[in-house]
Amino acid sequence: MKLLLLTLFVLVFLVNIDKSFALESDFELEYNILPEKIHADDTILLEVYMINNGKVILDKIQDLKIESLDTSIIEVINFEETHEYKILIELKAITEGETSLYVFTEGTQAVEIPITINGNNIPKGVSLDIFPDTFELDKNNQGILSVFLIDVNGDITRADKDYQINISTTKPGIMSLSDYTIIIPKGDIGFKQDFTVINNGDITVTIKTNDMEDSELLTVDKATEREIELTIIPEDISSANTSSGHIIAQLSSGGKLIKATKDMTVFFEIESSTDAETVNTSLPSNAINPTGHFQIKKGQTYGHALFSIQKGATDEYTITATLQDPLTILEATFETIDVELYGDEQIKFEPISVLADGEKQLVGILYLEDVNEHPVTANRDIIVTFTASDKLISIENSIIKKGYESSLVYGNMGYFIPADTEIIPNFKNSEVVELDIQGFEEGAITLETHVSTDHFLKGEEYWITIYMDVSGELFKIPDNQYFKISESEIFQVDEDRIEAYPYFILVPITAIDTGDEDLIISSDTFETSISLSSTISKPNSLEMKYSDNLFTGIKDTFTIQVLDTQELPVKINEDTEIKIFSSDPSIIKFPKSITVSQKSSFITLEIIPESPGEVEISLVSEGLPIVTEELTIKDLTPSLQITSADIIDQGESFLVSILATQNGIPLKNAKIIWELDGGFSTLIEEKTGPTGEAIASIISTSDSSVQISATIDNGPFQSAHASKIIRVNTSSIEIPIVEEENKSFKKPSIEGIDPIMFIIPALIGGVVIYMKKKKSK
Repeated sequence: MKLLLLTLFVLVFLVNIDKSFALESDFELEYNILPEKIHADDTILLEVYMINNGKVILDKIQDLKIESLDTSIIEVINFEETHEYKILIELKAITEGETSLYVFTEGTQAVEIPITINGNNIPKGVSLDIFPDTFELDKNNQGILSVFLIDVNGDITRADKDYQINISTTKPGIMSLSDYTIIIPKGDIGFKQDFTVINNGDITVTIKTNDMEDSELLTVDKATEREIELTIIPEDISSANTSSGHIIAQLSSGGKLIKATKDMTVFFEIESSTDAETVNTSLPSNAINPTGHFQIKKGQTYGHALFSIQKGATDEYTITATLQDPLTILEATFETIDVELYGDEQIKFEPISVLADGEKQLVGILYLEDVNEHPVTANRDIIVTFTASDKLISIENSIIKKGYESSLVYGNMGYFIPADTEIIPNFKNSEVVELDIQGFEEGAITLETHVSTDHFLKGEEYWITIYMDVSGELFKIPDNQYFKISESEIFQVDEDRIEAYPYFILVPITAIDTGDEDLIISSDTFETSISLSSTISKPNSLEMKYSDNLFTGIKDTFTIQVLDTQELPVKINEDTEIKIFSSDPSIIKFPKSITVSQKSSFITLEIIPESPGEVEISLVSEGLPIVTEELTIKDLTPSLQITSADIIDQGESFLVSILATQNGIPLKNAKIIWELDGGFSTLIEEKTGPTGEAIASIISTSDSSVQISATIDNGPFQSAHASKIIRVNTSSIEIPIVEEENKSFKKPSIEGIDPIMFIIPALIGGVVIYMKKKKSK
């Protein structure tokens, strides 16, 4: 009966153990990406390992598979299995974009890993800027075309390679460029180029490179309708040998003087009202033919010629002037008087309309008359000076030379219409003359700026356009106008390389630091400001990334990365030194200093924690905030638990189970070193199974106790030891004493029956059945 009960007990024990090991575990794949923020062209590390109910399984994953959804964005370049329990996978970031990686192995669900590759601020577009974008042919005809590379946010960025920029227009003959194909070299941000407009019309200017392009409309208005006024001074001319007159042609539009956009030739012919033959008898110094021509020079409002008529002839004459493009015919008349008077009885000054443009120009004609308003020839050199009420007006001295009856008067009205336009010729009985000065008053002019972008990159040179504006049009900048730009610690102006154009000024400016600032630009009574911003391509902060689980004696990867103001990785332009401080180097020890190299955004370190505990790691780099990380290092010492009966009968066969765990997870495939004192094993497992258990069947040989010791040897991990003493109960079973020498084991007897004959086969059969079930899991 006792034998039957014992056999049933053993079988029930085995069944219960088997059920306890049959419980399913929840295994999942976990991963780290180092660094977490990725640049295009970076080679990064993906760590994959197993967890069970949130605990790390310290076993290598078998047959791990990984797939990239888009290998044009990121691809797998290497598999490493050098880590104790992680699979290390090297990944190459190819280009900017978003995709996913999938990792999986048999018995687990596939894990989707989202991947975002930042674009190193690589160009995503081109930006075209044209200044000005509206022209009038009779005024300014010069402009600046600027091209920049921009990132996905529209901010200027550097070229990651050479870019060929092709420039085209929808219609030829409007704009003239020196180059229609430009290369932006790797590392540059863009370029600028002068252009001129040569004809009127609307065109679209397009820049294109690869699959990026931009365009802008350019409008060139035709010159305003021109009118020509013909003036003869004086109207009465002596027919004396040296007498002469002045023919003056002036350009205007809507009653306002305008400048010629090109040299304009005026042809004229002198005809007598009586059809008498006109003969030129003047001296070579002032002689012209009855037919002749003169020019209105480009940029001038007037043209002038001197003419004379044959001596002694008195008649009324008509001057017919002809101008081409478009065809314009004008007439003016004068008379000749047969007198030859000499003296300086009366000086007359006849002004003409003048333009306040800062240029020297014809102001009027001085000539001599007698009291009867007849022409008079000077009997000596007569010098005439002028006094102006406004200091902006400057009139040159004029000389009527002996033997002549008139002379030209030149002057400069300044760049703005003076407040007082009166002048006085300094001669006897002179009268105040009010000049017809055209142009713009100083109060109508404003100082303006134009910039292709207000978002600068530190270390890059840009250009600011300074111009003067009147009623929405560019005003020609006075030659003596000097512009001063306020001092700045962020933006530096290169005054030696300022480029001056008639209607605008280009100022080279470099961002030497980061920040926002308003620059004040002033000149005499004019002032304006421009707001500029400069950003950095150097670190703005540091970030350390590492595994969530750090264990003593297990090498792990750390990355230290530099980030910009948007907390995105930034490839720096210079080496950045970072000092590392550990609050307890006995727990984990880092290098005292590391350097993130130029054109990189991170550095990778492999560190082995030395002992368990908590420690603070501080990162210190000049000009950057200090970063402090709190690390927790866990102990990997395995835990051993021996399970068996506490009391056994002498000679009884019993089962012993050893459960090995590490980090709270069953430790499988660990080598077990058994040591027995007071018994011997019939069956024994030398390694833990999938559940972290190892089983031994033991028969006691001692009459007092059986001592069981177990030690595990888990390679790079720390070893562990456990022991248990099982008492032997000798009161219920008598074990015969066998006097044979060196025999430590005696068969027990139950009511005269040898129980070993039944118990041992039953135990062996049960253990074998259990082990087969256990191995099949």
